[in-house]
Amino acid sequence: MRGAIHGRRAEEVGDTVALITEFGRWPGGRALYDPRPGEAREPGPGVACRFHYTGDTP
Repeated sequence: MRGAIHGRRAEEVGDTVALITEFGRWPGGRALYDPRPGEAREPGPGVACRFHYTGDTP
């Protein structure tokens, strides 16, 4: 699973994003996304950098 942060510059985006979800291990919890280690944080069309699913948290 892959996520993208839209509408932000790369310098505005930290290393972890937690998005509220009803479909994870804990309904109403958060799905965690991080950039992959060593992966370039180059922007794409409308994307500041690419994030990948790393787990869930309550």
